[in-house]
Amino acid sequence: MCTFGCRTCKSQTDCDGCSPTCCSPCISYCIFDLESAVFDTRHVYRKALKELVRCYDKRIPDILHVQSGPMTISEMSELFCRKLDIPMSWESFRYELNERTSQLIANPPFMDGIERLVPHLRNSCMELGLITSSNEANYCSKIRGREDFFENFSTVVCADDPELHAPKPEPDVYLIAMSRLGDAGPDCTLVFDGTPKGVQAASDARLPVIMLAEKDLPCCWSELAALRFEYLDDFEPEMYNLPPFTDPAPKRRSSRRRTRYSQRLTVIRARAAEAAAAEEEEAEEEPAEPPAPAALPSILNLRE
Repeated sequence: MCTFGCRTCKSQTDCDGCSPTCCSPCISYCIFDLESAVFDTRHVYRKALKELVRCYDKRIPDILHVQSGPMTISEMSELFCRKLDIPMSWESFRYELNERTSQLIANPPFMDGIERLVPHLRNSCMELGLITSSNEANYCSKIRGREDFFENFSTVVCADDPELHAPKPEPDVYLIAMSRLGDAGPDCTLVFDGTPKGVQAASDARLPVIMLAEKDLPCCWSELAALRFEYLDDFEPEMYNLPPFTDPAPKRRSSRRRTRYSQRLTVIRARAAEAAAAEEEEAEEEPAEPPAPAALPSILNLRE
């Protein structure tokens, strides 16, 4: 069937091959960032950095992790070499860092909730796009063994795409993905990204963006995001008038907690369900009113 909020669907009743435009003005297209929204590689650079500076008997203060959040690899390498007084050039540091991270992200884990959300959106007649900071060869290497899942995405924009002239925070990558999704536009496209530069890029493309940020990332770096979560399984489709999940939510890891927004939504739902049940009980218990007596004819209408 056609999706939640469908206004004037022109397709068949079963919505087989339904064009997303029939569901306007709701969200009909979604674009995901591979490294920060599909795969959870947010901790990879932190782990690689810790291992690398440990070779020089150095320790990274938390403030440096925070400062390096929106930086490029080159900027990050220069910062750590200078602040930690590492006896090597920042170019050599960057090379070693890239070598370590390439080993760690050769087979990255999925973001919590992505394997439930993406098929759900596709089954709801939505078109999905994917962007990545990897070139096409590295992209194919990262998804090896998981090709069935990535068939849900109808377009992929890689870092070596011939049309891409500027990386994030420039909006080019999102504009290209949106153009390849057909009728996608800012009013019906939703972005999932986990980096400050990605949020900036999506915002400059005038797209609403949900940021998947680490919990210790300063709030000022997510000000442009419409919503902020730590993991995707905190996202509820109803927040954007999308079809709700039909399957039960998977059990969370014991170390995970729901975000305040998601907790609040759960409480609201529970209260609404309780109120609806109470109204039904009251309607069942309320005795039926006796039928009104038939009205007597008026004396003015009587004829002799």
